[in-house]
Amino acid sequence: MLGQTPLRTGTFVTVDIETTGGRPGSSEIIEIGAVRIEAGRVTGQFSTLVRSNETVPGAIRELTGITDDLLADAPGVSDAVSDFADFADGAVLIAHNHRFDLGFLDYEAERWLGSPFPRPVLDTLSLARRLMPGLSHYNLRALAAACGASAEPVHRALPDATATAEVFLSMLDALSAHGVVTAADAAMLCGLARRGDLSRKLTLATHFPDGPGLYLFRDPAGQVVYVGRAKDLRTRVRSHFYGPAESGGPTHAGQAASIDHIPCTSRLDSLLLESRLLNRYDPQFNRNRHRLKSPIYLHIDPSAEYPVFRVTRRRLRSGVLFGPVSNEWAAQTLSAAVSGHFRLRRCTRPASECARRQCPKRREGQCVSADCAGEPADYSERVAEAIAIFNGGGDTFREALHRRRESAAADERYEEAIRFRDAVRALDRTLAALGMAARATRERLVVVVEGDEIGVVAHVIVQGWLHTTLRFSREQVAGDAASLPLQRALARAAQRASRSLAITPRRLRDMIIIEAYRQENAPAAVAVGDDPAAAVRAVESLMRRVARVPRKRHGAASAE
Repeated sequence: MLGQTPLRTGTFVTVDIETTGGRPGSSEIIEIGAVRIEAGRVTGQFSTLVRSNETVPGAIRELTGITDDLLADAPGVSDAVSDFADFADGAVLIAHNHRFDLGFLDYEAERWLGSPFPRPVLDTLSLARRLMPGLSHYNLRALAAACGASAEPVHRALPDATATAEVFLSMLDALSAHGVVTAADAAMLCGLARRGDLSRKLTLATHFPDGPGLYLFRDPAGQVVYVGRAKDLRTRVRSHFYGPAESGGPTHAGQAASIDHIPCTSRLDSLLLESRLLNRYDPQFNRNRHRLKSPIYLHIDPSAEYPVFRVTRRRLRSGVLFGPVSNEWAAQTLSAAVSGHFRLRRCTRPASECARRQCPKRREGQCVSADCAGEPADYSERVAEAIAIFNGGGDTFREALHRRRESAAADERYEEAIRFRDAVRALDRTLAALGMAARATRERLVVVVEGDEIGVVAHVIVQGWLHTTLRFSREQVAGDAASLPLQRALARAAQRASRSLAITPRRLRDMIIIEAYRQENAPAAVAVGDDPAAAVRAVESLMRRVARVPRKRHGAASAE
């Protein structure tokens, strides 16, 4: 086991690479340099240029001095990585900012050797931050100068690997002083895995695409234990396997036996799919694995003798109903604040019955008794003032709560001040949710279109929630293959949009996701009116623009 390698007497290899960019797979290694250390002494060097299948970018040529001519006769990446693996055989690898170097080396090793490089891998950047906390910079040049290294980093692989070796050797005394004597101890100090349990699973993501989408970690039984979303699937998934293996308990990366992925052209598509997958699988290791909750409403019936302002999960048909909202704490806190401020009853029993009983809420001062509620006419005025909060009077109520909070704080009634502070937060959160719901339902039927030159996604949205999603390739959009599915989808959606539909937990979650996304990103959309044919034409035109499909030229010669 490499983890048991002694720092003083063991074998290590420091490595550095130069690349054409920052992403394994889409960028390529163009140079590998390494230095072998045995028993605290440098005993060998390795250096090779690597032939690239792409032109070396100008910025890289300026930084490294490596040109296409220099790489013309260099070995290919498979030979270069194999030769380096032979040089590093039996040694613990060391790099400065190991995620970059090992990200490329592991990717190529998986492709050509069948597995990533063995662990542990040490990182001089992480070690320096723990052993030398007073430095202003921790780049390799600054660190080499601070450690008195003779090698000067110059953005070439071998000189930089040599500087890394000298930096590592200079740290041995400090590591010993911290009781760090083996490679596994040093890995733990770095916050890295001491064994190769996770790194061996990197092959699960070797052939993942670079684009955005969702991914699902499955355990050996096939159960989904984690759902994630990423702008770059391969990079994000692989990052899970560079964390510490000994986290104090099981992790989704540690339990992963396979990984599924779903490419997504549209970010809104990925958000909505993620919501459904989280609800379907309830994955063990997702922090946001909360189940869908029923919508919450604020209700008051002005026709009652002494109306009660309350929170309910029922979409009552009588009285005045505000909602839906999703945060129960905010709704309950605001309901209590409104009832207390306007001296409204909180007991739902009839006033005559409540007067005969020992009501716990009245006994604890949380509810106004019928005797103290005042004449019905005065009570009705207070009810109207409470309702006005949700019809544009929120600022006035907020100012009243601020004044009461400041007065309570000045009199050192801190518990009351905290209640008024919380009431302001609950007011703002609830009014924001109600505004979201109003905006979401304002458009009866709308189609949101996103995509690129590869594909297009059309989200058909009814009363703020997702009715269906249509996905088309650029070729389908260009060839008018999207027309019929779009007509059918809009016809079905129009039938549903013509009715007042109940807001289910899933629809509420959709409304929150869609409205927040539209407010933040303003995606292209088409509001569907009474002319379905015109709506289909407008959506098709928008999809062509999104997919960059050229307009058809009238009078162009047709192919025979």
